[in-house]
Amino acid sequence: MTSNIVYQLTRPISYLLLNHPAGKIYNWRIPSVLAIVSAVVLFFCFDVSTIAAKDGLIDQLAGFITGLPGFLIAALAAIATFNRPVIDQEMIEGPTITIKVGNTKIENSQLTRRDFLLRLFAYLTVLSIFLVIFVKVAMIVTLPATIALYGQWLFVIGFLLLFWQLLVLLLFGMYYLCERLNMNI
Repeated sequence: MTSNIVYQLTRPISYLLLNHPAGKIYNWRIPSVLAIVSAVVLFFCFDVSTIAAKDGLIDQLAGFITGLPGFLIAALAAIATFNRPVIDQEMIEGPTITIKVGNTKIENSQLTRRDFLLRLFAYLTVLSIFLVIFVKVAMIVTLPATIALYGQWLFVIGFLLLFWQLLVLLLFGMYYLCERLNMNI
């Protein structure tokens, strides 16, 4: 019973289990580079206490992210109900997946475009909700002075990594919906 509940509650992040070489680039490499570059620029230009403070950069970005879950849920609904045969075709050289689905283990199964997009936008929805909660909780946590500086920088770098991942995957998802899906590639 408990494993079934855990399984159901973790399905929105199953996008991260997709197995494809390009996934590592879009999911982690590009966001990591952008997060490091952003953190270095911020380190040399601003004091971390202003970046991580209420009404600072992180708080302002979280305000932007707050509106995303509603749009992403609408995108999920649209993708789930698209009535075009092309969306149910298997992806050409697309990601394969090895994942346990219910009591069945699916190995190296080719994804349909609909399945890929649903997993992507479900993950983006969860990530945007998590980022907003992450920022709100971090804004009220008080760290001891001895670790406050390091804790703030860890928070900023962690936020930047997830923020850039959200933005890169959102751009990739829009590209896929606008161009790849409509060009029948």
